[in-house]
Amino acid sequence: MQLAITNHHWDHIISSPLIRCLAFAQQTSKQKEIPLTTSNNWQEMHFGDWEGKTADQINQQDLMQFYQDPVNNTPANAEAFSSFLARVNLAWSNLINTYHGKHILVITHAGVIRTLFKLHLDLPANKLFNLKIDHASLTRFQCFHDTPKHFIQLEFHNLTQSHLYSETIK
Repeated sequence: MQLAITNHHWDHIISSPLIRCLAFAQQTSKQKEIPLTTSNNWQEMHFGDWEGKTADQINQQDLMQFYQDPVNNTPANAEAFSSFLARVNLAWSNLINTYHGKHILVITHAGVIRTLFKLHLDLPANKLFNLKIDHASLTRFQCFHDTPKHFIQLEFHNLTQSHLYSETIK
């Protein structure tokens, strides 16, 4: 991830407060002297009884039902997908309204990124898990503020260090 963000200028960093994002955000903020804000709204969905488990540790039928229809197949004791969607939408709205015209690095989780695809590209919830999102990858959305609804465009998705390296040696 460090290599993926090296050649970009960021005005501010926003991070999930969960340690797997926050540690990198704090390191990057300190190294590059970029202000850092954390927000609970950028946290991953709470998976209830699945929390802390790998996909292999979850009943595969239950997992597939969730992947194919997260709206109607919430894991036991988990955050409802509709609540998660509303939370991520609020996070995005706050970002757009607070950092108008700025270059913001958001350090967050795969589920949040998938939800941004739903919000900005109208990807149906039952297709969100068709998106591959590697750990430490970079996805960029650009917001055009001069339109009534803040037109959002996907610039690239799932850029990783290996992608950067392979493009360098071609």
